[in-house]
Amino acid sequence: MEGTIERLLGIAPGASAAPRPRRMRFSVLFFSDVREDVSDARKYAFMRDLALYADRSGFEALYFPERHFHEFGSIHANPALVAAHLIPQTTRIRFRTAGVSLPLHHPAEVVEWWAMNDVFSGGRVDLGFGSGWSRADFILAPDAYEDRRRICSAQIPLVQRLWRGEAVAFPGPGGEDIAVRVFPRPVQTELNVWLLVTQSEEGFAHAGRQGYNVFTMLYGNNLEAMAKKIARYRAGRAEAGLDPAAGVVTLTLHTLLLDDPRRVAGVVEAPFRAYILSALDAHLAAAAQEKGEAPPDAAEKARILDYAYQRYFQTGALFGGLEDGARMVEAAAEAGVNEIACLLDFGVDYAIVKESLDPLARLVRAFAPT
Repeated sequence: MEGTIERLLGIAPGASAAPRPRRMRFSVLFFSDVREDVSDARKYAFMRDLALYADRSGFEALYFPERHFHEFGSIHANPALVAAHLIPQTTRIRFRTAGVSLPLHHPAEVVEWWAMNDVFSGGRVDLGFGSGWSRADFILAPDAYEDRRRICSAQIPLVQRLWRGEAVAFPGPGGEDIAVRVFPRPVQTELNVWLLVTQSEEGFAHAGRQGYNVFTMLYGNNLEAMAKKIARYRAGRAEAGLDPAAGVVTLTLHTLLLDDPRRVAGVVEAPFRAYILSALDAHLAAAAQEKGEAPPDAAEKARILDYAYQRYFQTGALFGGLEDGARMVEAAAEAGVNEIACLLDFGVDYAIVKESLDPLARLVRAFAPT
């Protein structure tokens, strides 16, 4: 996209309105602030401030993860509790998970929690699900780890049935099957479902065939590779007789836009590297344990970190000024993305993040659906 910020917004003095950019929805994703010099109470307060800003500034939804037993994301141990805290402070924004680690929980329990939140919010709940990946998390359900992907796939339809008010039978004491309906009843009769998928093209196709939306990220991907996966998703919907264009593909992008884009690299580098390293430690340890191998040594980890930082900064984030952001949004739209989940809490100084909100809101308005 060429031209000034004014042209992007169609308000250049004395000029006709610029062509409108592609449509894109924007949401805010909370994921992890790993700084040890900031209290958890301040992190929650910052999350509240961002949620209230997003609620009044045209953002679609707030996304919350489920994380356990690691500093990376540890303030989000129970996203239902976080949502219950924020719901009464908001009026219009939706509350979504990205996602509930379904093999760790009984599906009826998940529906109970979120049906309450659906009532509290007046029908503003959507749920995203994942299979989980960290072995430590599965102390909550140790027998589910090896079969976690199948369990997740099997339980999402059970969640949907319970949400609709159907009676579903589950094993009870002594092996007896007990049919239960879940109360309170949610406001929404149907649940909007997102499936967390990153690498697997078959995972994208499966989500399409099931009629789910997709939550994804550029973890080991670029937008060219992502476009191929999204094409598989659309083809999966078509195979199932569903409108290929109707499903939502939500892409996570780390986000910091400033009116002076020259400041961004200096502001982002140290906290973003620390953020990536914290995530990298958890994922490398899990991958090594899965394969029965030793984790990478310090030199290899440093090389991976440097590569990841450079790639994300240059091609996998909403970093820079408004025009930089607009170019990235256009590229994501070209790849087939419908919604961008802006990850804002990755360690940048809170005052600077709040300074970045107005430029981001201008980007939201520029791409807003009519």
